[in-house]
Amino acid sequence: MPLSEAQVVLHLNATSEGTTDFVQLRAVNDVKAGVAGAPVSFEQDVQLDYRLPVDEHRSGLDPVLLRVLAPYLSLAVPGAVSVSVTTPNGADKATTKTSPWGFKVWGGGWGNWSDHYRSLSVWSGLSLSRKTNDNAQDVWVNVERSIELQPSLVVNSTEVELTSDSSSVVGALTAGWNLNNHWTLGGTLRGGHDDPEGQYLGTGRAHVGVEYNLFPSDDPRGNRLAVAWLVGGQGDAYNQTNTLGQDVAFFPTQLLLGSGSVRVDTLSLSLDLSVKSQIAPFFERYVLGASVETDLTLGDHVDLQLEFSATQQAIPGPSTIDTSDYEEVTRASYAEPLEMNGWLNLRFHWDNTNSARNNRFETVGDVQTTGGL
Repeated sequence: MPLSEAQVVLHLNATSEGTTDFVQLRAVNDVKAGVAGAPVSFEQDVQLDYRLPVDEHRSGLDPVLLRVLAPYLSLAVPGAVSVSVTTPNGADKATTKTSPWGFKVWGGGWGNWSDHYRSLSVWSGLSLSRKTNDNAQDVWVNVERSIELQPSLVVNSTEVELTSDSSSVVGALTAGWNLNNHWTLGGTLRGGHDDPEGQYLGTGRAHVGVEYNLFPSDDPRGNRLAVAWLVGGQGDAYNQTNTLGQDVAFFPTQLLLGSGSVRVDTLSLSLDLSVKSQIAPFFERYVLGASVETDLTLGDHVDLQLEFSATQQAIPGPSTIDTSDYEEVTRASYAEPLEMNGWLNLRFHWDNTNSARNNRFETVGDVQTTGGL
């Protein structure tokens, strides 16, 4: 009915903090034409985890809605209200002590074994982070090793060894400080080392820049539409002389990163676009990338991720390749002009942080540490 004819008006207000939506339902009784004998106003509050499906949100809101309307319906339409009293389920839960600091340790591996074919790949790492609604810092390191043993291949009476052993150490530090609801200032340091058959004896990259995000850093649904531009430099020491005749190289670089993400119930969709290049000449070294990702929340501690990415690039590869060396041939794939990848991940997590939301500079933190630029 028209608002002017309503006896009671229901107001709903909502705000958010961290992963919690705070909802207030407030009924206001019209002073002149309202329900006689009913309160002038009556309100109830409820807290909901924003990551829950819509149906679970409704199941949390429905009892609160009934409690707000009951004082008015019991007088206006007595037969529409019934009241029951039950024993409460224990005392109120104590507030969990939280911290802006987070620490993660991970490890994993896979392998197979038979009489003549064996392979093993293992990895581990750790990260330390600090996150508030206004700034975020993260430092991490990861170590990986892969071994493959299989019979040699004989080509024109020449034996080609098909075993391989690769290892790498990579790490990064990313920091961002929000200037206001849309602008962030920050930077990143990245570096790594490969085994002798890999690309880098050592590499280091440093960049600073700004990001503009259409949404606030603590958007309740994690929505993001951001563009970041960073400039800096890169220093490399190569394991093999590259096609430009370089064993060591120092050059200025830039990063242009765009990202967008949206969340619907327990499903998140995101798209990332990137342009990474040597500032001059641009076409001597560049990487153009695009990726799409879905993240589905299966429970309080389980997430399922699917991702697909494609990269077009110009990266100086080794100047000479010994085609009789299986490992040297396969490890030179980092310089291929076109690359496509797909991932499926099942993630188990236990979060004991302050649940502060801050999605600024996430695209900067996701920049590949050693590959390409």
